[in-house]
Amino acid sequence: MDKVEQILNQSLAIRTFPIREIEDIVNNFTLSDHEEVKVFSSNITEYLKPYCDLSGFDYLYPLNGITEGLNYWMWGEDRPIQIRTGDYVWVKGAAEGDVRYWTSPASYDGNYCDIPTDKPVVVDLAYLLSTKVTHFEIPDNVEKVFFSFSKCFGLRNYRIGYYWSRKPDEWLEPLNTNAKYYNYYSMGLGEKLIETIPIDLVYNTLHPLQLDICKELNLTPSDTIWLAISDDVLYNKFKRNYTNRLCIADLIKEKYNNVTK
Repeated sequence: MDKVEQILNQSLAIRTFPIREIEDIVNNFTLSDHEEVKVFSSNITEYLKPYCDLSGFDYLYPLNGITEGLNYWMWGEDRPIQIRTGDYVWVKGAAEGDVRYWTSPASYDGNYCDIPTDKPVVVDLAYLLSTKVTHFEIPDNVEKVFFSFSKCFGLRNYRIGYYWSRKPDEWLEPLNTNAKYYNYYSMGLGEKLIETIPIDLVYNTLHPLQLDICKELNLTPSDTIWLAISDDVLYNKFKRNYTNRLCIADLIKEKYNNVTK
């Protein structure tokens, strides 16, 4: 099967993989205290500062991936949600609304886009750390921010997610902060990754491979290493918003495995 066929035979999902340094940490990590009960704390806010400053948010919650956080938000959201065409399909909304759901890098092409300031915004940073370190502002109108290690570190099965909020979350404040219920193993693993993995390691390791594949297949590299975009009708199966969003993670993995044998 050639590379074009390989892309065409994929599902619409974006499935990434961990590089060796991340695999080694995951394979060697253990939970030291099986009966521990403690309030969740994390160094994630400081870790992400080269990209964005989230220190203005008073509340940080652990999540089983970003999607769980979006569920909590949508359960309690009474305002109509405004979404862009081709954005993450899990969030239900319309072309107009009183609060924006905003992905940056954008879900539909993996490229950075400024966060609008005209109304309240909920920001999904699923592709963060899969890009060159690029600092951007989080405006004051942003109410909530979600991030996880699922895409950037290829750890979707571990569900290591984070949720920043300017106000206490009515669901998670009693559950996480008061009852101290959360996934101690996954969040502990997250802290080990924060301590050990340089924030730009995945991008610096895989970006040259992304460029090689895009050049070979005449694709446009996304800001996000796992993605390429194309207007070729051959790829219309993957149409999202204005373009065809192609996952090239499997092709990158093949090249990566060949050069790291």
